[in-house]
Amino acid sequence: MSSPTFDCTACGACCFGGHDRYIAILPMDRDRPIPETATHEIEGRRYMKMACGHCAQLTITPDGQTLCAIYADRPEACRAFRAGSFECLKARQHRGAEALALRAFAMAQKETAPPPMEAAPPMMLGQGTDQPPADTLNPSP
Repeated sequence: MSSPTFDCTACGACCFGGHDRYIAILPMDRDRPIPETATHEIEGRRYMKMACGHCAQLTITPDGQTLCAIYADRPEACRAFRAGSFECLKARQHRGAEALALRAFAMAQKETAPPPMEAAPPMMLGQGTDQPPADTLNPSP
């Protein structure tokens, strides 16, 4: 019997936590270029910022994958969380529905979002308008 393959980009449950101290920045993270804006301090210790119940660095791609915005520089606590591990399975059991809901919401937003506006070329005064060319305007006193 083969074991299932766990794809972190299809889940993201491990990034969900119930409190602002969910992901601690440890001493071994000191040399990692984790953006200061991605963390906060509580009682003298640093933690990853949380947003809506998940790490603020959790992003959803247009095709519904869950990715860490700072994956290469992620904290040690995140590095220790291995796909398919006991902790992974527990996170999927307890937070999988929240992760699924976030991905579904992101995909629904994408489907209902208006198409991006194309940048209009800058118009010169007098071109394509009812106003006279710029060199015929009188400056105000």
